[in-house]
Amino acid sequence: MYPGSSSVDDFEENNKALSQKKKIVMLAKIDLFAECLMQAVGSRFQGHDIVCFSDPDNLLDGSLVDVTLIMLYRMPAKSFPAILRTIHEFHPKTSIGLVVENADELDPSIAGFVEERLIHGVLPLNLNLDVCLAAIDLLMKGGEHFPAALLRRLSPEPFAASSLYGRRSELSGASAGAGRRKRDAGPDGLTTREVQILDLICKGTQNKIIADRLGLSENTVKVHVRNIYKKMNVRNRTEAASRYFTNDAAAERGGDTLSSRWKN
Repeated sequence: MYPGSSSVDDFEENNKALSQKKKIVMLAKIDLFAECLMQAVGSRFQGHDIVCFSDPDNLLDGSLVDVTLIMLYRMPAKSFPAILRTIHEFHPKTSIGLVVENADELDPSIAGFVEERLIHGVLPLNLNLDVCLAAIDLLMKGGEHFPAALLRRLSPEPFAASSLYGRRSELSGASAGAGRRKRDAGPDGLTTREVQILDLICKGTQNKIIADRLGLSENTVKVHVRNIYKKMNVRNRTEAASRYFTNDAAAERGGDTLSSRWKN
């Protein structure tokens, strides 16, 4: 958690020692406001670690667990599809809050994500601090917070099927709504996505081809592969495949195969 006297330059240094507490993350281009907000959040939610990153790739860190809220601030609009894809892929149970200068001037491309509830709350900078912290608490508990001025601008039918399908397709199949935050667990505690990747690994598919086939970045696939090795307690693809096929054969003798249950 950030000490009360930390400066902007200290933010990422303070992220190095994370405890096992639940975490609130701010993904931001750091400025004085971000520092002040995170210190206020740290004081209000003392049972949480408060973490701030400027690079979205830090969200791929396997040690970043038990994240209850990710707040986005001053991130380029063009990066939002990739950022949301990463969040829904690696932190599917996490609420997403967007900190904005003015809800009335929200970038149209970002407004589309808000309209379809791929972002769970919007926090304008002109909110009273107590109201802002209450809204953050609501988001952490699975609720939503949208300013009335913003809702008036959005479509009267925010869940139109064609629009929702198109926007979620941008997230390349990642769980994209509050109703999809809970993930299924596969063998060895693997997620459905990890089982997809493991199945392709067993077929000798290279990471680059896996990424292309599943609509992911190659870096994201590498992170998934590392997580698979860790969960299966193996060191390489050969050991992972051997373990997978051994488990699959054992399940098949019982009348059910891991492949049939977990392939998508």
